[in-house]
Amino acid sequence: MSAHFSFEIVNAVDYDELRTDYAPDAVAWVTERGRLGPGSIVVDLAAGTGQLSRRFRPLGVDLVAVEPAANMRAVMEERLPAVRVLEGTAESIPLAAGSVDAVVVGNAFHHFDRERAFAEIARVLRPGGVLALFWAWPVEEESLGYPGVREVDEVVESTRESCRIVTAYRSWMEPPQSAKGFGPFERREFPMTHVIPSERLSDLYATSSDVGSLPAAARADLLDRIRELSRGLPRILRLPARSVVDLCFRS
Repeated sequence: MSAHFSFEIVNAVDYDELRTDYAPDAVAWVTERGRLGPGSIVVDLAAGTGQLSRRFRPLGVDLVAVEPAANMRAVMEERLPAVRVLEGTAESIPLAAGSVDAVVVGNAFHHFDRERAFAEIARVLRPGGVLALFWAWPVEEESLGYPGVREVDEVVESTRESCRIVTAYRSWMEPPQSAKGFGPFERREFPMTHVIPSERLSDLYATSSDVGSLPAAARADLLDRIRELSRGLPRILRLPARSVVDLCFRS
């Protein structure tokens, strides 16, 4: 299942500054399992503004970020000048066959055409190369301990519950089945904390594809309601989160 969405309607600076990061331990695990290091070619696919690229860059790997949205690429090129940034999609990666050691995907595979994306990733990966799907998920039971966060969650859920993007996203909550050309997936979870000013909570939600895809009036009403509820929250929110990684190898 896929849910295509153009992130060119999203504020790319807000996306870069507010979206959940990925746990360093998650990146370290992928690096160790994939035997990645200096000289390894790693593709950050659907890279957004480079959240995963920031984590992999200090490891000395040769990073190539592939991203379809021009606004996202512009922010990444400005803030991560050492990363090679290419226009492309998961279904059409602008790299040669068997030319890369790893492909990493941050919170984006639900936007892809699953079969076409797996086939294209298999094409560019060398045999034995690693594919790692990163997901940034909250720890809902604990984060709802903040006064007002439960109300925000309920308002958002009631607005987007029938959204096709949400349905596609939730289809990845369970570890994925293996795909043609790849071995079985293994899943690991790594705790982290998402720190965000409460006054920016509505800006964060505005960067989400499920909210961005709402009709304009419904989106505006939802964001206004989030702003209203956020006024009763502490100034800085420290929300328990987790980086979930599904990892497999090219056959």
